[in-house]
Amino acid sequence: MDLADCQSIARELCQRLATAADVAIVVAGMITPAAPLTDFDPIELLLITEQARQRPLHSFMMRGVPVTIHPIAVPDLEAVLQAPDLRWPQWLSWLVQVQPVIGTAEQVQDWLSRARALPERVFYQSIIPYLPQLVFQRYSELRAATVRRQASVARLLVSELLMEMISALCLINRCWTTQQRYAGLNESFSFPLQPRDWPQLAPALIAAQELDEIGRLAGTLIGNYWQLLVRCSLQIENYQTTASAPL
Repeated sequence: MDLADCQSIARELCQRLATAADVAIVVAGMITPAAPLTDFDPIELLLITEQARQRPLHSFMMRGVPVTIHPIAVPDLEAVLQAPDLRWPQWLSWLVQVQPVIGTAEQVQDWLSRARALPERVFYQSIIPYLPQLVFQRYSELRAATVRRQASVARLLVSELLMEMISALCLINRCWTTQQRYAGLNESFSFPLQPRDWPQLAPALIAAQELDEIGRLAGTLIGNYWQLLVRCSLQIENYQTTASAPL
């Protein structure tokens, strides 16, 4: 399936959504696929509506290709823009990649401008409570796998750790990637704020096969990430008693 076919399918689906939707559509369009396009690339649509739809995110197959619709209501999107959380990097990345069939590029640019305009202090105050949900659990699972000598588990966790690190760095840098997965990883190497040796450690982790080497590289990366958080004055509490934990 070539790009013209994907765009045609996306256009027809958006037009059908516009006539069948239970709420008004503000913006709908295809999220730009990776290049060069292959016969196996999925089709993803971004659907922004005035109010929440009854039907949430859903996927289906069309001509052997997965199609996924990512819906969000304008109030929910604007809430993410004003009070960023873990959804912020993904939604902003989709916004910058969407090709509107319904709505205008100007409307999309307005949302992107609002995201950029949020004061730095407000942004960081909003994301600090969410940062412990990224990177640290994956690293703990990876180190546990190295202790148990589970090499296959550790290798699987490397990609999850790196994807979460990209999300964390997007939040710390108040930016978003314009491409997905490995291309997004390459983008993150040019972020102003990053762990020391990030452009070297990430590819080395991907290439590592020996369990001890994976553990060593991951440990170095996390140590450097902690230093980045300190450097950016993003304090993550390490609670010592159950009485002090934020329940």
